Order: sequence, then C-alpha cells, then structure tokens
Amino acid sequence: MSCLPLPQHKENNCFSKIRLVATDMDGTLTTKGKFTDTLLQALQDLAAANITVIIVTGRSAGWVSGLAYYLPVFGAIAENGGLFYPYQSEQAVAITPIPDLDKHRKDLAAVFQKLQLDFPQIKESADNRFRVTDWTFDVAGLSIDSLQTMQRQCQDNGYGFTYSNVQCHIKPLKQDKAVGLSQVLQEYFPEYTSDEVVTVGDSPNDESLFDESYFGVSVGVANVLEYVNKLQHQPTYITQASEGKGFCELSNYLLQATDNRS
Repeated sequence: MSCLPLPQHKENNCFSKIRLVATDMDGTLTTKGKFTDTLLQALQDLAAANITVIIVTGRSAGWVSGLAYYLPVFGAIAENGGLFYPYQSEQAVAITPIPDLDKHRKDLAAVFQKLQLDFPQIKESADNRFRVTDWTFDVAGLSIDSLQTMQRQCQDNGYGFTYSNVQCHIKPLKQDKAVGLSQVLQEYFPEYTSDEVVTVGDSPNDESLFDESYFGVSVGVANVLEYVNKLQHQPTYITQASEGKGFCELSNYLLQATDNRS
C-alpha cells in the first residue's frame, strides 16, 4: 500500500528508527518557491536532534554548490543524481562519470534540438549553462502526453528523461536520484540500514526515491497528489500539508518519534 497518512502513534513505528532524511527541494522544502523561516528552523532542529539531512535535487551543479555551503545539511546532490556537494565544500564529487565533458554537452544539445523539431515552443532553462551532467528546459505549458512523447524520444536517442514542477531533464540513462543517493550513503554512511533513511519528494523526478527496492520508508508532501496516479512507484506515506509546510509537518513528526525512542 502507498500514500498512507503518517501513523498516529509515533512510538515503535518505522519513523522512530530514522537517522537520515533525504529530501527533494523545489516543492518539498520550498513554499511558493522560497525557503521560509519555519523551514530553516526545522532543518536546525533536525540537526540538533542528530538527524542528518541530505538534499537531493534536480537543480544545477552551479546552484547547488551554494546551497550545500550555507544550509544546516550534510550536503546536497545536484542534477538528479549527477554530483554531490558535501557540506561547506566548493568541490563536487562526481556520481555520474563524464569522461569527455565537451562531447557530452554537445550530445545533450543535439538531443534537445531533435525535441525542438516536434516541440518548437520549448526553451533552454536559464540555469542550463551551469550544468554538467544533464540538459534542462522549462516544463511550463507542456501536457502529460507531450512529456511522455519526449521521454520516448530521449530513450530512442540513448538518454533518460524526467521532469519536476520546474524543469524537464535530458540525462544519462542510469542517472536518477535513488542511484545517486545510494552511492552517497554507501560512501559516507555505510553503517546506516535502509530502514534508518526516509526519502521525501513531490514530483515525477522523485519517483526513484519512492522505490521500495531502494528505500523502505518514503514520504510525499501533499502536492505530490497531482502526479501520484502517474507514478509507478508511489510514496509510502503522505503529509497533510503541501510543499515546505508538509516537510515541516514531517520534521515535527520525526522529532517526536525521536523523543519517544530516547
């Protein structure tokens, strides 16, 4: 079963074991595109309770380098699993190896240009120039049918495709959030078991984080309901509130579960 409400009894349930939160950002941590004071306090409270937070976002390498430096998190994964920035580090750790960056960028551009033949309205995202592993364009105005057609066309050209509430991503076939997060956990937290990690998201590019074969406990903030029937892998639980308020709801829930554990 998926999309259950958070359990009423916080003691002795799966959340009492959680030691690490891996969360999407846009639409999950943000509210109307912004970080709120309440969200920043929630991140501080989780850190004080020794619950590690890792951000797993589709945002560009250039954007995420600053994010990981200033927020109270262990680090941030950029480009849907392409690179990892540890806390207060300006140097990215490659997750998806790119042997020839110039060729890779040209190949991604060629796939984008092929999509434009059928969808001339699509435009390169403003942050695309700061990307390493993927190529992005704005999702606004695109129908589900169009997005599914784009996915098939990218796969026919040897690339993967995903989208969020912000952008569409042309990416290496095996690059996704779950694969990237799994590699980071293996490298930095090898002692953590899968039932000590909760993954959080709100849109189709978070689908791999909801895959029970990777992570046993996943949560969707309430705005995921817009997409949930289109997802093969759905979150196990869902918050009552949307966006950043939903994450804060989960944060408060985890803190109470931790108090009960202790």
